Amino acid sequence: MTTSTKWFDLQFLPGDGVLFRLSARGSSTSHSFEPPVLEMDGRRVVLLPQALTPTREPQKVGEGIVEHTFGGPVGDGLSLMLHVRVADDSPVLRFRYTLHSTRERRMTKSGGRDAIQYTAYSVADFPDVIELRLSDYVSMLHTYMPTEVPLRPEAFAAGMSAMGPVLIAGNDTDQLLVAYEHGSTYPDAYLHFQLAEDRAVSLRAVKGNYTTGEVVGPEKPFESIWLQVAAITGSRDALAEHYRHFILYRFADLPATREPRVFYNTWNHQERLFNWHKRSYLAEMNQERMLAEIDIAHRMGVEVFVIDTGWYARTGDWRVNTERFPDGLKSIKERLSAYGMQLGLWFDNSAAVTSEALANHRECVMSKGGKVEEPRPVWETEPSHRMCIVSRYAEAWADELIRLNRELGVTYFKWDAIGQYGCDDPRHDHGDASVSTEERGERFSFLLPLYMTKVAAKVAAACPAAVCDFDMTEKHRCVGLAFLSAGKFFLINNGPYFWDFDIPREKIADGNANLFFFPGAARTWFVRSALAFDRWIPASLTLAHYLPDDPADNQENAVASLVLGQHGIWGDLLAISSDGQSRFRRQLDAWKQVRHDVNAASPVRQGVVGAVGEWHEKLNPQTGAGIVCVFTTEAGTYEYVTSRTVSNGPVIADDVTVTRLPDGRAKVVVTFRPGQRGKMIVFTAESTPQSLP
Repeated sequence: MTTSTKWFDLQFLPGDGVLFRLSARGSSTSHSFEPPVLEMDGRRVVLLPQALTPTREPQKVGEGIVEHTFGGPVGDGLSLMLHVRVADDSPVLRFRYTLHSTRERRMTKSGGRDAIQYTAYSVADFPDVIELRLSDYVSMLHTYMPTEVPLRPEAFAAGMSAMGPVLIAGNDTDQLLVAYEHGSTYPDAYLHFQLAEDRAVSLRAVKGNYTTGEVVGPEKPFESIWLQVAAITGSRDALAEHYRHFILYRFADLPATREPRVFYNTWNHQERLFNWHKRSYLAEMNQERMLAEIDIAHRMGVEVFVIDTGWYARTGDWRVNTERFPDGLKSIKERLSAYGMQLGLWFDNSAAVTSEALANHRECVMSKGGKVEEPRPVWETEPSHRMCIVSRYAEAWADELIRLNRELGVTYFKWDAIGQYGCDDPRHDHGDASVSTEERGERFSFLLPLYMTKVAAKVAAACPAAVCDFDMTEKHRCVGLAFLSAGKFFLINNGPYFWDFDIPREKIADGNANLFFFPGAARTWFVRSALAFDRWIPASLTLAHYLPDDPADNQENAVASLVLGQHGIWGDLLAISSDGQSRFRRQLDAWKQVRHDVNAASPVRQGVVGAVGEWHEKLNPQTGAGIVCVFTTEAGTYEYVTSRTVSNGPVIADDVTVTRLPDGRAKVVVTFRPGQRGKMIVFTAESTPQSLP
């Protein structure tokens, strides 16, 4: 039996001892994937069906995405279901398993650790193998960064493992990608790729994938996480472009999470109040200030206005604080709607001590070793308990977010301060009292990104315009592919603190921990560094904020940075001059003409971030429209030739010379005067010439 797209043939061959074989069109190489193996009732069980047949008609599960479901008996009352999602415009397929049993069985760990092999395959035909990590936390930048780590032959000979979550193998003609959808900070692996001397690779559970004695029975099938496979003829760069396209358009049937919009968040001003003016974080969290900020945000071209912490009366219930907002955000929403802007609000997984949420879910409080932490104030609001999302509280939290969408029109939900560790309570969904506290804690950490994804998916299903944005700005967050199937990432908060550079806290004279808290080029260096994700994960899924303060040089640098994909600003909007507001708006309006081209384009970078002559190219190969942005630290003249052809539409730029070359590319010459740090050049597909002031 074969399922085919224009990219590959997928053959199901249980009679040959493999679950399926994948062959890229135009390639002479095929890739065989072994069936899952797990331990039940103390014995190893190979889940290879006697035959695989369709169990239902193919189902459309999103724009251009179809799910096929196949099933077959394994023997001894067991049957395996294989769910496969494909898109005709992508070589990437997703699949997962569901194991059913006619009688109750128990999953076991006779070796003392998880005993699941999700699949196995060979990379013997591929001399080049890399581990693509997505959760390397770089303390120098105070953010997560992607890392491509070569796996040399000696790594296979030594039987090393690689956490991934992506493993890529290739040669001169073909590329193979295998990935799993989960999330944790490297090197804290919950799954890994085990390498063998014969260049076999097996994707195995490490911890938390199940608990000892977990039941599989007629009413309780075992469901695996989603896995991904892609095979193409071409280079690794071509594979990266295909994978980026998949993540952007075919991974999540949630267009709102992929839309390139301009975000403003109130938090930086709240921190300035505290650190610069020695006032409380919430000193200006009120209706009058927010309405004034909305007016300016609109003049600057902002599309999503996010009110950070302090808008609520108490955590958990998430009702508007009417002392700060007497009409319950009604006038805020009316003002935003009049401007065509959207409302975003801040949330975490806390419930205040007097909240109904806590009263109705008291057993869902996070606890460790039988102890519940003392409640703590949440950003100058009522003391609160952390609630376990891997419990029935997850449904209640999702329902609250849906209510706020329907009552207040909230479409952006910022999720803050959700750490991956800290609960082993036996009353939740991560193991009962028959399981050790260690296993319950590991199971909690394993399930957390999956439960967060379920919450985001439930919110999106009920509110198609809604976006859940997970704040991954600190260590020990569940960073990986799972959440991106339903939401997006809030990548960078303040960036490095003074103590990240071994400066003791007592040596910080004014008590402000923020190292890059001021307008200027320095903050943009470390934020733009995180654009490295854009090679594999579109930058529009990694929100980060730039400072829009006057003077003009800072604003031009900020706009040229944020339009590359991170799309965020924050700061003291009321302090920005009228000229500064207009400047921001005109530049953003120019980018908005080509924003979808920019979002679709894989990145090209020349030069080191923060050095002299740093070029970024985001041109849609289909249209030639997009942007080229250049940054420097020294005055002078810089030249660049685009790697892609450009459109014949007008160019929007200021003090930039653009010459179209015979092969369709463009030569760009930019002169920077002292103090200038960044410029944006827009290649439009329109016919009306325009220019920046």
